[in-house]
Amino acid sequence: MVLNEVPPKPMTEPDNSTVHTARTPPETVLDDFFDTADPLSDPVPITSSVPWPGSTFIIRAASSGQVLTVLDGRVSLAPIGGPGSIHWACVETKGWLGFRNVVSGRMLGHDGQKGRLRCSEEKHREWENFAVRLRPQGGYLLQMTHFERLWVVGRKVDQGGREVLAKMEGGKEGEIVWEFVKV
Repeated sequence: MVLNEVPPKPMTEPDNSTVHTARTPPETVLDDFFDTADPLSDPVPITSSVPWPGSTFIIRAASSGQVLTVLDGRVSLAPIGGPGSIHWACVETKGWLGFRNVVSGRMLGHDGQKGRLRCSEEKHREWENFAVRLRPQGGYLLQMTHFERLWVVGRKVDQGGREVLAKMEGGKEGEIVWEFVKV
């Protein structure tokens, strides 16, 4: 090395890379959302387990919070904590879901002609076949077979003027959004 020699400067390369990083939103985005959400007027978020064979559920109407109940052999919606049996074991037969009332041992189904829900059969047969369809907004539609179609389970008024739970063709009138609370 020569005494008066200056060491060479390191070479710098221009940054020509094409790597980009995602922008992170500011922290206030969620704060703004929670500041503007009104818990009294905004709908309560729907929370539900996935209905699955081998599990037991309380089946709840999302809009009212009432639960599917069997009392004196009749299927209805009732407030939780009231009289009646509310636990439903989810079973599967030939790919179809079924719901067995834990206390009575009977299957949730319908009465055939009028489509009203009942809980009377010991075995999971055609009248007790269910499908569940997840909704984009949350919750599920509970559907029952009607020949080659699926009808939704909801509320309708019977010939006596009483509101009953039944399978219904098409339309949103009377349709119920369901939640499955695993127990």
